[in-house]
Amino acid sequence: MKTKIFSIIILLLVLGCSGDDLGLVVEKTTVAFKSSTLYLNEADDALVVTVVLDEPAKEDGSVEVVFSGSANTPDHYIVLPELENGVLKLSLEKGEDEIRFLILPINDEVNTGSKSLTMTLQSPSDGFLLGESKATISIEDNDEGENPVETEPIAVNFSIRNASVSEAAVDGYDIELSLEKASIIQQLVEIAVAPSNDYEYAVDFHTDPAMIDFLIPVVFEVGETFKQIKFYPVNNNIIEANAELMFTISNWSEGLKQGSEFDLLLTVEEDDVINSEIHTIAELKAYFSTHEGSWYFPTDYFIEGVVTSTNNVPSSKFIYIQDETDGILLGFILNNLLSVGDEVQINLKNATGHEVNGQKAMLEVEDRLGSMLRENVVVQPVEITLDDLINGTYSGQLIKIKNIFFPQADGSRVWEGSHVLSVSGNNRQAIVTTYDRATFSQETLPAGTFTATGIAGSWNHLHITTLHDLNF
Repeated sequence: MKTKIFSIIILLLVLGCSGDDLGLVVEKTTVAFKSSTLYLNEADDALVVTVVLDEPAKEDGSVEVVFSGSANTPDHYIVLPELENGVLKLSLEKGEDEIRFLILPINDEVNTGSKSLTMTLQSPSDGFLLGESKATISIEDNDEGENPVETEPIAVNFSIRNASVSEAAVDGYDIELSLEKASIIQQLVEIAVAPSNDYEYAVDFHTDPAMIDFLIPVVFEVGETFKQIKFYPVNNNIIEANAELMFTISNWSEGLKQGSEFDLLLTVEEDDVINSEIHTIAELKAYFSTHEGSWYFPTDYFIEGVVTSTNNVPSSKFIYIQDETDGILLGFILNNLLSVGDEVQINLKNATGHEVNGQKAMLEVEDRLGSMLRENVVVQPVEITLDDLINGTYSGQLIKIKNIFFPQADGSRVWEGSHVLSVSGNNRQAIVTTYDRATFSQETLPAGTFTATGIAGSWNHLHITTLHDLNF
């Protein structure tokens, strides 16, 4: 053993190199472990642990390393340089960009089972701050023979049988597991998770430790009797039923047994509330007649509808939305976050009512996401005549017009701008307007007679939603 330590000391001196001075770019230098996870076999000579600086040290300093875990010194490992009162003090010299120390495993020729060691950086001196401050070393026992086992299996239990958490709980929920007494060896428990239908891991929730194949591994180190699984729900702004997840103590290592509290039913409570007073869009548009000029809602005012257009609109802040009664243009305070086919409940509190280019619209809407009711809802357009479009009868709604054509289509004009629209046998003319942000704005106007789907929008013009809906 003395020969081994003497050789390691020489190696430590060789490793104590410093980096080149790269210049001062920040006020404090960050100190961190180079790797947060390390491995060591009991038969190895040594493990080099590297602490790195994000830039060469601007001045002399120091940082401490403390040790914890199921492995202990000097029974299972030795640290070089030597510890002082259980703490390793590392000196940081000006110009250095890394410093190293050694972990020497003790090969005791007895199978005491694999162990772990956690190292934590602390107490950086002035001019330094901590980055990745924790690193874990797994020490594998190389000795053959039976691992030590508990004389009597230890029961593992959940602390409670039923619990609930709100979908909006950003800090998560602690699921508690306990052993009826401390174990003399490391123990492993695997928790099976059975979620409700359509409630998916990594989509609707996640856990720490992470779940793998519907199992969550939980490790009790020597002496530990209490562990927690952190459960994090995803607040998706979709109105749906509560979700239920059954957590079950499914697998355990040899020294354990399943206790009486072997499962936990966790209910994730929906926080997106369906409001009792929902106004139709027809009611909203009728409200305009009670005011002159612009006006606003000082209190909650909820509507529900399906988004029908987000493309051929004045800017990225606008959408068209409609319900079974009517349709209207909405303008948000920032860019729109919704998609065509989203059925949502939106609060118009603080939104202002305006006449925009001859049509009613709600502007400066703050509730950009609303509460999602359904996705990918298909709205069937109402079939109207050219006169209906010109008269503004269906303003704000998704409509269909048959047997129309562009008198000015010459093979070179494009959709962007405003163009005359006609119907055979009707002397009246309407207008098709296409904004430059529409994906098809630079496509050539089609020749011939066709059927089109779009929004009866500003100035009672037709705003085509997509060229895929043109039928010749």
